[in-house]
Amino acid sequence: YFKSLIMLRSYFLLLLFSCLHCAGLTGQSNRTLDSLTVACYDYPNKDTIKVKMLLKLASEYYRIDPEKGLKAAEEAVELAQMLNQPLMLADAWNKKGINQNAARLSSEAILSFTEAMRLYESVGAQKLAATMLGNIGIGYATLLDYTNAAVFYERSLKAQEKFGDQFEIAKALMSLGTISSIKAEFNKAIDYISRAIQIFEGLSNYGGAGMCYLNLSTVYNDISDYPKTLELLLKALSMFEKINSKSHLAKVQINISVVYVALSDFEKALEYSDKALAISESVKDVRAINLNQFNRADILRQMKNYAAAFEAFERLLILFQATNDADAENSCYNQLGALCIETGDYARALGYAQNGLALCKKADLKSDLPNQYSQIGAIYLEAPDSVLLQAGIQPSERYAVAESNLQEGLKSSEAVGAIRTSQDIWKSLSSLYEKKGDYVKAYDAFKHYITIRDSIVGEDTRKQITRKEIQYEFDKKEATLKLEQQLTLEQLEQQKLLSIQQQQSLRLNQQSLALSNKEKDIQRLAYLKEKAEKQEKEQQLSLAEKDKQLQDVQLSSLIQEKALQLKTLAEKNALIGFLIAGISAILLAFAAFYWWIRQRQAKKEAASQAQFTRQLLENIEDDRGRIAIDLHDSVSHDLLLLKQSIRKEITGPEVGDKIDNIINGIRQISRNLHPVMLDKIGLGLSLETLCEQFMQHETMYVSHEIAYQNTLSKSAELQLFRIVQEGLTNALKYSKAEAAKVQVKQSGNVFRLEIQDNGKGFDVEKALEGGKAFGLHSILQRAKAVGGKAEIRSGEGGTTISVVVG
Repeated sequence: YFKSLIMLRSYFLLLLFSCLHCAGLTGQSNRTLDSLTVACYDYPNKDTIKVKMLLKLASEYYRIDPEKGLKAAEEAVELAQMLNQPLMLADAWNKKGINQNAARLSSEAILSFTEAMRLYESVGAQKLAATMLGNIGIGYATLLDYTNAAVFYERSLKAQEKFGDQFEIAKALMSLGTISSIKAEFNKAIDYISRAIQIFEGLSNYGGAGMCYLNLSTVYNDISDYPKTLELLLKALSMFEKINSKSHLAKVQINISVVYVALSDFEKALEYSDKALAISESVKDVRAINLNQFNRADILRQMKNYAAAFEAFERLLILFQATNDADAENSCYNQLGALCIETGDYARALGYAQNGLALCKKADLKSDLPNQYSQIGAIYLEAPDSVLLQAGIQPSERYAVAESNLQEGLKSSEAVGAIRTSQDIWKSLSSLYEKKGDYVKAYDAFKHYITIRDSIVGEDTRKQITRKEIQYEFDKKEATLKLEQQLTLEQLEQQKLLSIQQQQSLRLNQQSLALSNKEKDIQRLAYLKEKAEKQEKEQQLSLAEKDKQLQDVQLSSLIQEKALQLKTLAEKNALIGFLIAGISAILLAFAAFYWWIRQRQAKKEAASQAQFTRQLLENIEDDRGRIAIDLHDSVSHDLLLLKQSIRKEITGPEVGDKIDNIINGIRQISRNLHPVMLDKIGLGLSLETLCEQFMQHETMYVSHEIAYQNTLSKSAELQLFRIVQEGLTNALKYSKAEAAKVQVKQSGNVFRLEIQDNGKGFDVEKALEGGKAFGLHSILQRAKAVGGKAEIRSGEGGTTISVVVG
């Protein structure tokens, strides 16, 4: 468990750090940075020098205090904008994105990098714009969106290959390798990172090469090739020694310690953990110190030094609670729970596990949920009755509660792809069902465990890695040793042959051990299958016996009942036939009468509703007409008088023009409230005029084809005019249409109206049900009021409103 935790953290550290600053692995000292900060904020002028100082601060702070770095970058953005310096502004957005990513604000960082790329492109800095593609990839990778991350890394690689920038090409290759490794595409990962190593070493960029070796080691660790993992870690160590990067030396030492933990060589693991701790303390890297302490406590637990391990984890738990590090706090709960289970203290184990589960839910640690559920399930399964009673659980409920937690753990592990945890939970479920005596379920659960186990590649192989460490020590001293102190070629060949023999022997032992474990699993599977088949047969025999007894009882009862039934059957048949015929006739008559009444009521209600709608619309139009006349005749007249009165006292056209505008606005409102010309020129010309007004005053082109024979009443014409007015208004305001067409056709007594637009369309049913589509409802009601029917259709090609009357 701890091995997985360490390697996962390494992934993200490498992903962020290597892609952004492979070249500069050493930053400003705190004293130098403090001096730079004072100098920057004491500088009084707001000029390009100030911008450069802020950018330098943002570059240095992101490693140790991203919040301060982000503040400096934001000030640089504001100042560069004020000075109209687009190149500096692009640099400021880039630095802002780097600090946002370091502060885990990756979504915001992607936006900042995108803006920086746009600005670089605007000033012709295409090479810097290409670099932003890689930074955007980093943002997506931090969000665990590996698909988009890979897309941007590929784009960055192609762009940098055009410019021929070997350093940037190597960065992109290493990033693609890291993503491929996380996605378990190991061959691609090895190819990408190996190409990056070749470029970095050719450039003598030891920091970049060291990061590549460190990343590549995680690939081989994932496939459990521990000798190769150690070999690559030792190469990374040698690279970082060349540039004296102590923080990275400490991280490599931690990973070497983790490899030894996986191989159960705890003495070596402690040795390298102590080396890493000493380096971390010398550079005051608090996070690395805590990680080392956690690593050391886990080693003590596996060495069964429980008292020391328990004390260390309790101390770390208090520390992580104080710093609000939820992920690390939960890891402590998990380790303390495991410690208590191993020492048989199930009461405390349950407390730690439940605290961890609550923390996972509160902090949304989805990837840690499976472990907590699994641990709680195991505790309920194994704990003594007294512990269960203390937790408020009856011993008879043990299996049900344990199964519930294991099933929750299985569900959450499948959701996050935790295959190994799923494997362990299926094995625990098999044991639980076996204890319950349900061998069928036990057999099925164990089959799931076997299936998952066989699908996992590279199960903890190759423990012998001492030769690789000796080789590293030899390589380290080779440059300073005199010629006579060097190993001869023959000795090297002998050493290489010995190593090969040791590895072959190790492989044979591991293969034998793997076969032995598989044989045990096969034997257990066969045992469970035999028990399950036997249990099924016993259940089938028991059910068959019960069925036979039940059938005998039922047969006796049937014989007795049959005689009584035959005696009364003839009497009942005649009565039943008469009753059925009478009831059927009554029901049919009642149904017919009820249907007639319902139809009559429905027609009355429909007629009443239509009459009410017509009357309501006519009243609304009458009120609109009165208001329009009042506005036109009264308010407009008063404004004209006011205009004439003011002109006598004030010279200049400004006041008169404003009053003219008000008068024109009132007249326009009057015309909208009530189309006066409709009564004078008729529906056809009014619709043509309406279309032309839309083209004159709005941005939408409106065409029309109107063939109307003046056969409808004035009231109906007014309602149809309102429908067209509403349809065109909706097309302009909501559909954002560029063009619309109004068609009116009349064939005999059938009047057809159609309004089409090329807008963005909408969901008609959802809009009508939404409660805010008053205009759409008014179209439908107005059509009904004139004895017609309206239909509204909308999609990606636009919206069509059709009305048929007659």
